[in-house]
Amino acid sequence: MFSSFSEENFYKGFLLFSLYLISLLYRFLIQLRHNLYKRGILKSYSLPCRVISIGNITTGGTGKTPMVIYLAQLFKEKGMRTAILSRGYKGKSSKKIAVVSDGEQILLSVKDAGDEPTLLSKALPDVPIIIGRDRVLSGRYTIEHFSPEIVILDDGFQHLKLKRDADILLIDLYYGFGNGHLLPRGILREPLIHLNRAHLFLLTKRADSKDVQAIENKIISFKPDAQIFFARYEIKSVTTLKEEKKIDGNHLKGKKVLALSGIANPHYFSYLLRQQGMSVIEEWRLPDHHCYTIKDARKLSEYLSHIDFVVTTAKDSSKMDREIFKKFPILVLEIMLKIHDEQGFKNALFKLIS
Repeated sequence: MFSSFSEENFYKGFLLFSLYLISLLYRFLIQLRHNLYKRGILKSYSLPCRVISIGNITTGGTGKTPMVIYLAQLFKEKGMRTAILSRGYKGKSSKKIAVVSDGEQILLSVKDAGDEPTLLSKALPDVPIIIGRDRVLSGRYTIEHFSPEIVILDDGFQHLKLKRDADILLIDLYYGFGNGHLLPRGILREPLIHLNRAHLFLLTKRADSKDVQAIENKIISFKPDAQIFFARYEIKSVTTLKEEKKIDGNHLKGKKVLALSGIANPHYFSYLLRQQGMSVIEEWRLPDHHCYTIKDARKLSEYLSHIDFVVTTAKDSSKMDREIFKKFPILVLEIMLKIHDEQGFKNALFKLIS
């Protein structure tokens, strides 16, 4: 037993040490790239409009998509022409410039556009949404064809090639900065010293986290004048997948549900369902950006005998073939962003872009 235990710990330690060495190499490459941009050896380009980046310094979901929707709606209220640039992760058209929506109609399927740009196009039917790996090229295309006053970069914090007027960094309070290590040993995409590039910080999701003060202190240690705000997500609507009919979420209190999601951080999704009073008796967590198939439908059938509903996210529902999944009692949850001290946040944002 002792030999087996020692061997297990040896392999675990060896794996962690290997990941740590790779993370050191990753850190060196990230820092090198950052310094090349800082010294002008790698060039950053401007667009003839205001550019706002929404991003994170960790892997996983921090709530960028709801934040992009919030900003686009805010600028619309101000009468400002807005467009969104997204990479279109896992979309077939992401390697080139492609228009997901021209602000009048959706032009690409979810397979070509990716799930997040598709979700944005449905939530913002009058906002042009363009995908492409090179945001400078897609930004220039957007300027030429749509003449926006504001361009929002979805997941743009690491895209140093394009200059921006405001960098909004989102941090999930549940995960914080993880174990403090860079990929692949931890969840950091950049060293924490790069927090100083951000103009506004938005700490999202569970504001009752015991680590809130520690996260704030860490931010301030790298950026003493940091402007930090808090946000939570609330249920905006619950809709049936089959008929796309809105129902009163209060009627779901006490109902036995399966929480079905293929998102980066599914813990908060289940938390919202429980906050609504639903009894989450099963959780089926799939990889982020998962594409649903007939095989998933067959597996879903196994749960139906002991649940009232399957509840999923708007992002997941965009990838479900209605002909395959319409036979299931699936409800689609749409969430919205609520910022504490919203007026203070707006004042800080418009001061940056004025």
